[in-house]
Amino acid sequence: MDSTSRLINELEVNNDDLQSLQDSFCKANDMYMICIGRKRGQLTSFSGSKPEEDFVDANFPESLRKELIESFVDGAPENIVERAGTEDYFLYRSVAFRGEKDEVVGKWLCFAVDKDKVPAGKELPVSLRKTTLIQFDKAIALLETFSKHFVTEILRNEQLKKKLSQTQSEEKEVENKLIKNELMTEILRLMESDDSFTNVANEILAYAGKYIECTNTALVQMSVDGQTADMILEWNMGDDKLSPIFQGVPVKELPFMNGKPYTISSDAALPDAFMDFFGKYAIKSAILLPINVDDEAAMYLCFLSVKQDRQWTVDEIRFSNDIKNILHSILIKKITANSLAGSYSALESILQNAGYGVVVVDSEQKQVLYKNDTFGDMFDNSIDSVAVEELIFNKNYSLSELNGYSANGSGKWFDISVADIRWVDSREVRLITFYDTTDIRNYQKKAEKQAQTDTLTGLFNRQACEKDIAMEYHIATKLGKEFAVLMFDIDNFTTMNQGLGYRIGDDLLEFIAHSIDEISYVKGKCYRIGGDEFAVLVDHENIKNLDIIIKRIMNLFDNPWVLDDKEYFCTISMGGLKAPENISDASAILTRLTIALHGSKEKSHNSFQFYNEEAEVIVAEKQELEDDLKKAVKHGCREFVVYYQPIMEFVGGVPSCCGAEALVRWNSEDRGLVMPSGFITEAEEQNLIGDIGHYVLLEAAKSCKHWNDFGHPEYKINVNISPVQLVQKDFVDRLDAVLKQTAINPKNLTLEVADDFGPGALPKAVKALDAARALGCRVALDNFGASNSALNNIKNLPIDTIKIDRTYAKDMQGDTFAQSFVKTVAELANSVDVDVCVEGVEEDKQITMIGDYPINLVQGFFFDKPLSKEEFGKKYI
Repeated sequence: MDSTSRLINELEVNNDDLQSLQDSFCKANDMYMICIGRKRGQLTSFSGSKPEEDFVDANFPESLRKELIESFVDGAPENIVERAGTEDYFLYRSVAFRGEKDEVVGKWLCFAVDKDKVPAGKELPVSLRKTTLIQFDKAIALLETFSKHFVTEILRNEQLKKKLSQTQSEEKEVENKLIKNELMTEILRLMESDDSFTNVANEILAYAGKYIECTNTALVQMSVDGQTADMILEWNMGDDKLSPIFQGVPVKELPFMNGKPYTISSDAALPDAFMDFFGKYAIKSAILLPINVDDEAAMYLCFLSVKQDRQWTVDEIRFSNDIKNILHSILIKKITANSLAGSYSALESILQNAGYGVVVVDSEQKQVLYKNDTFGDMFDNSIDSVAVEELIFNKNYSLSELNGYSANGSGKWFDISVADIRWVDSREVRLITFYDTTDIRNYQKKAEKQAQTDTLTGLFNRQACEKDIAMEYHIATKLGKEFAVLMFDIDNFTTMNQGLGYRIGDDLLEFIAHSIDEISYVKGKCYRIGGDEFAVLVDHENIKNLDIIIKRIMNLFDNPWVLDDKEYFCTISMGGLKAPENISDASAILTRLTIALHGSKEKSHNSFQFYNEEAEVIVAEKQELEDDLKKAVKHGCREFVVYYQPIMEFVGGVPSCCGAEALVRWNSEDRGLVMPSGFITEAEEQNLIGDIGHYVLLEAAKSCKHWNDFGHPEYKINVNISPVQLVQKDFVDRLDAVLKQTAINPKNLTLEVADDFGPGALPKAVKALDAARALGCRVALDNFGASNSALNNIKNLPIDTIKIDRTYAKDMQGDTFAQSFVKTVAELANSVDVDVCVEGVEEDKQITMIGDYPINLVQGFFFDKPLSKEEFGKKYI
């Protein structure tokens, strides 16, 4: 809850202080008033007798009250408004009090009687309070001051409460970590015990049950013939011991005994088999984890809540899996004779294939116990070898000193982590990990430099354009002058790009950009604001040359463009707008220019059109769509529905479902079912995409968690993330909240992003995606090959999967370029260990062709259309 919401809640729920302030103020200043809240309407009761209240109600009409209430605007400086009534001696005022960002959170409606202007002989109620205009205005000014201090005090108290709550939460978290660390130390000690598996497991079940605070922890083992199961070990908190009645239970009555993990909270919708099982043993929630031996589920570790509702948290789920892994390790150790050699071999296999440098040293003996090949490659020169040898044996170095370590010999940068661990032979050693951050550092420097510049043409980008328009709007408005903005794009450029090749297309864009920027009166005021979209700012000093500028730009396209002795013909469509006439702010200019540009395209090629009043129809339609979208979002995004299209994975050449892509539809009350193309762009422009995207992400994660819990832990969900949504400041926090709220395994959540980021947004996108992957999520590059996709983005973006655009699957059968493109991308992705998914597969022949390439994922109508959650569950769960 933000500061504004907390303030409104404090005012509207705990309003005794408001009432007390009002009562005292009215009595001291001979006036009447009530307080109106932002959401709940009237917050205080009338301060006075019943006859006084009746008089005020009769002479302070509802229409006048409404007019006063609606007079205030968020962000405006005005806090006091007044209105005239039917009688000169009635005084009407309203006083607003505001939050931290000048948003109106409440208003005082004030009424008084000016005794100096009451006509002679006019009879008024004897008890009625009376004042003078001067005294009343002083009281109103004082009320404004009191309100500001009142709000400031509430905000300060809320901040103190929040800080106290945060401190208490942090203390509780530290306490829990200490308890968990002590517990894990005891459990890990048991791993080295020579006692029997039964005795060791019994102790671990007790430790785990007490920590996680469930009613029962148990191990259930299947019989040799696989027909029945017994609860061989159990720890229980109360009197509900299950093991006496959990013997020789037919496996067919145990829906979880199939080798799959289950995490079931009390609010989960249970299939019939689980409902019968839970009902028989009075189980309300459970975590059921298989312990495998030789790829078979030898037994199940069970965390149970009997007769008590329970919602499992992410930490509890992770803890339970840690306990399962520990029990598995102990079981294997008891089975395997040479446990030390086996442990070292497994450890060596893992670390040798890690993508970072690892070295284990005995600091006391100055001995290197292990180092992987990556570490050797990182420091293969004498300068770095000497420096790093000093570093790894020096215990005085702290982690903060090691981050940002520079290797002088190789010119590389590293982040280094240091941990004290126990080696396989039980001695205390240091594990040091080296992460090569050179590419990241170089990329960040480059991205910062390019924030305001288009990398292809060298022109300023859209971000710079919007900034310059806002500045010119401000100047022109102050001077009473006029300026203009032109917007144009190249007709059918996408088709031209595909026909000529992207290199020629890029060269042509660069040639055009520099030619326009060299026109008189344009220099430095030409911007590339999209793929083939440009803008020109004609400031107030050059507005007299507007016709010349337009003519010279249009004339450039009367003749062919010559590149490498070849001629290329192209035309443009251009829209123009003069400002600030009839435009309230700078942000509306580019919107109207886009409308003018579309109007120009409807005429013919090489045409120009100014924005005109007829285009207001389009603006009105756009406004209606915007209003409907805002209403849908305001009502909790309930009109948005998530569909699921299966994604198939080739396993041994046979496609099987491995999850789905979440696809949003808007089931509008007024418009019916609207596809994404009908509202996503508007949602992005109106900054609504964050709420819509969060809703879709949450619903999709809930669905996937349900699939995972009920027998399909391998299922993943892909969720499309808008470029606008991705770079919002709170995206990572909202993503983290979804992961915690749903308790989904982050590895099962894939964020699909298209590489059509706006100018300057790529560094922010990379940062957000890196943060998402740090949380455990996966990233897919969507629609690769469409529009202006570049192979360089495979290198720059942190991705796990490439999704090839559906147009290539469609063209594969008769287009050698499409075949070569799919093959090349698949081989490239395979070489850098990235998955490939082909979208839009609709025919059997396409499957056959895809089978010849290193492609493991496919998606399309050949397998299934997008399905509702219920339909998907019936077919694939």
